[in-house]
Amino acid sequence: MRFQLCTACMTSGFCPKKSVAVVGDDELNDPNYLRDLKEFVRFLDVSDCRWHEYLTDLYKDYPGWIVGPDGKEVFLDMDEFERPNIREWFRDFCTPLRDGAKPRVREEARERVRIFATVLSAHYPFDAMLWGIRVANDNSAPASD
Repeated sequence: MRFQLCTACMTSGFCPKKSVAVVGDDELNDPNYLRDLKEFVRFLDVSDCRWHEYLTDLYKDYPGWIVGPDGKEVFLDMDEFERPNIREWFRDFCTPLRDGAKPRVREEARERVRIFATVLSAHYPFDAMLWGIRVANDNSAPASD
C-alpha cells in the first residue's frame, strides 16, 4: 500500500504530522502486547523468507517519521535483520503460541523486536493501538452497598 502525500509534503518527502513512537520497554515487557503482535503477524501471512524484505519496504515507504522517547526523530537500524539465520528467527518469532504460554523477548533479540514492532505500528496504526489492551469484564453484577 502506497501512502499519498499532499503537495506541501511532497518537497520534503514525508509528512511532519504523521508520526509513530518507537516501541518502548513497557510494550516489550508486556506479554499481552507480545501475544497480540505475534497474532497480528500471523494474520499478515508473510513467509519467513520474505519478512526482511517486507519490513524494509514498509519502513522505506512510511511517509512520516519515527519519534523517540525524547520527542526527536529516530532512525531504525535495519541492520538488525542483516544476520545469518534471520529467516529462522522470523519463522520462530511468527510461530503461534501454545495455549497458556507467556511470551517474552530474549535480551539478544530485544532491539530486533523493537524495530519489528515499530515498523508494523507505523504501517498498521489502527491495529497496533490495540496490541496489549484488554477489555474490562462488564458482565459481572454491580457491587451492592
